[in-house]
Amino acid sequence: MQIERSRVTLNCIFNCLQARKLLRELKHQKRCNEAATIIAAYWHGTQARRELKRLKEEARRKHAVAVIWAYWLGLKVRREYRKFFRANAGRKIYEFTLQRLMQKYFLEMKNKMPSLSPIDKNWPARPYLFLDSTHKELKRIFHLWRCKKYRDQFTDQQKLIYEEKLEASELFKDKKALYPASVGQPFQGAYLEISKNPKYKKLKDAVDEKIIIAEVVNKINRANGKATSRIFLLTKNNVLLADQKSGNIKSEVPLGDVTKVSMSSQNDGFFAVHLKEGSGAASKGDFLLSSDHLIEMATKLYRTTLSQTKQKLNIEISDEFLVQFRQDKVCVKFIQGSQKNGNIPTCKRKNNRLLEVAVP
Repeated sequence: MQIERSRVTLNCIFNCLQARKLLRELKHQKRCNEAATIIAAYWHGTQARRELKRLKEEARRKHAVAVIWAYWLGLKVRREYRKFFRANAGRKIYEFTLQRLMQKYFLEMKNKMPSLSPIDKNWPARPYLFLDSTHKELKRIFHLWRCKKYRDQFTDQQKLIYEEKLEASELFKDKKALYPASVGQPFQGAYLEISKNPKYKKLKDAVDEKIIIAEVVNKINRANGKATSRIFLLTKNNVLLADQKSGNIKSEVPLGDVTKVSMSSQNDGFFAVHLKEGSGAASKGDFLLSSDHLIEMATKLYRTTLSQTKQKLNIEISDEFLVQFRQDKVCVKFIQGSQKNGNIPTCKRKNNRLLEVAVP
């Protein structure tokens, strides 16, 4: 037992000595590897710094060569063109200065451009007097460009609406007092749903064309000046008046027989549709009507007549005009009326030759 215990003890001590020896060898090997890595890193760093220094030196030499070459070429050119230098120096300096000012002008304008809204009237001030014409032309081009950008956003239906509004502006702006109130109102055209309302089925069956305007208007009686409700229809080829209750067509006038539309310059909805003398529709004379959408009706009638007949419809704006009632010509005169009727214009037949419309 004693011998066995001693053998185990000796074996343990020997194994410990072997382990310590192996550990010392591993540590020594690790230190050697770390030392080799550090030495290699320092060596590579030294090599890289040497290479960088060489490249920098080479770059400086190349730059020096380029500078010397440029100075040499400049010296040669100056020697060759010395006799022309004084004569051209002023022009060269002027052109260079001008070019620099133009460059500065456009770079500054790039940051000062106004908004893309076509109604924005802001525009940067002109920096130099000699750029006056350029500045104005640039303003014009920029405005046309942003207007085109704005128009490109519209659908075909929106373009048609704005074209009608533009036409109305050209016809009535600063001429008809009723015009400003119509600017913000969209043009609807068909105010009566003839195709949907069964009340107007008879009228719908009688009209086989596309209806551009369908509205209830007041037709002024030729004899006493009193108003009667009528349905006003404008199609591609005709103007029609129909009875509001029954839907029966009372009058049908081809657009070619409409010669003129007359109205006052005041804030009223009266207008006269003049017919061609001798035509079948003119047997009872011209039409004197009143509408709440006069500007829209006159504009659409003007555009439709121009499209159909290729002739511009005459729009006469005057506070006195003549209308043909059967065989007689009657003067329609617009006067300032009393406030007892409120904001409603009144129409009264004075005699065989005069019809007065009192406008509040």
